[in-house]
Amino acid sequence: MTAPRPLEGQEGGGAGGATGSAAAHVGAGILLSRLSGLVREVVTASLLGLGVAADAFRAALRIPNLMQNLLGEGVLSASFIPVYSRLVDTDDEEAGRTAGAVAGLLAAATSVLVVVGMVLARPITVVLTPGFEGDKLDLTVSLVRIMFPGIGLLV
Repeated sequence: MTAPRPLEGQEGGGAGGATGSAAAHVGAGILLSRLSGLVREVVTASLLGLGVAADAFRAALRIPNLMQNLLGEGVLSASFIPVYSRLVDTDDEEAGRTAGAVAGLLAAATSVLVVVGMVLARPITVVLTPGFEGDKLDLTVSLVRIMFPGIGLLV
């Protein structure tokens, strides 16, 4: 096994330089994501208030986000990133092939999940939103069908 090579501009593979810059970019991305979520909540509350429409919207948004968290931020990230990092250190070509294969599989799986989620929106919504009935349930199901394709873009 070969030792990891230092990034360009780094002497001896220290913790500064490009690694610190990359960490700052990731941190800034997370901060922007959290701030945009706060803005979304403020706008939603000001436009929809606290009624049936607001409940349906929040539930419909939460259901696709659950899938995105499982696929994009959950097990896949925990298993792929260490493998990919190790491959980048040892074999760039193999790392590229692996990333391409994972991206292809993820795109295919996400496409299937989007179709299944849209077709089975009602049963999924009934299971994940206990207590929703009548018009509130119907509105939530319609919103889930509208929002579910967004998973393909988020993952």
